Amino acid sequence: MKQTDQEKLALSREVLLKLKEARGGSLLDSHLKMGNDPYLAKMFLDSYENNKADSTIPRKYKELMVMAVGMATGTATTMNVHAGLAVKNGATVDEICEVIRMIFFTCGVTKLLPILEQLDLEAIDLE
Repeated sequence: MKQTDQEKLALSREVLLKLKEARGGSLLDSHLKMGNDPYLAKMFLDSYENNKADSTIPRKYKELMVMAVGMATGTATTMNVHAGLAVKNGATVDEICEVIRMIFFTCGVTKLLPILEQLDLEAIDLE
């Protein structure tokens, strides 16, 4: 199913171009699908812009928190995108692993295994 209302599509394109710029030039497939509803796309853009800036909580920690929510809810895209952004903003492997331990403690093994399968952690060599 796809939006056919040209007026709504024009609004969505305008919003998605702003989102693309705000994200540094890239969009996910989910953003483009969101474009079927310009009002949803606008809500997402507004939320993104409101949460992007460092305010009281430094960006690294915001990204770790969003990553943790992705882990707890089993949302692979949220987990992976925000893990990458956390690292880009200074998070270490130890910090990522500490968040994983917190999710394991609070949510159990049913969340741990998908995290380990999805997250871009390299397996260690036993030799």
